[in-house]
Amino acid sequence: MATVLADDWAADFFRDADSFDLPTLVGWFADDVEVRFGNAPAIVGKAAAEEAFRGFWSSISGMRHGRECLVVDGAMAAQFSQVTYKRHDGSEVTMPVASQLRRVGEGRIDRLWIVIDMAPLFQVAI
Repeated sequence: MATVLADDWAADFFRDADSFDLPTLVGWFADDVEVRFGNAPAIVGKAAAEEAFRGFWSSISGMRHGRECLVVDGAMAAQFSQVTYKRHDGSEVTMPVASQLRRVGEGRIDRLWIVIDMAPLFQVAI
């Protein structure tokens, strides 16, 4: 049986990410947020993170997170998901993703590390 958390802020965050509403997503971030996608260099700062998400979101037409597991330890959360990305041609690809989030004062996120292999998303279907 799944456990329902009274304060499932991670679910709220991923719901907002899936909404493709950039101001809402960026509203989660602390000014000094550090975002990492896979093994790419860290993106530091709210403005840089906003630009990174704007660029990434322009390459897809939608996404949705299907939570498989959530581990919470105080202000730290790790979520393991199957994320379905919708391409501009209407096709979809679902990939495993692990995300680590850390909240600081006023519930803002100062760390968002996304462990993913992006290659399947951008492969051309044969």
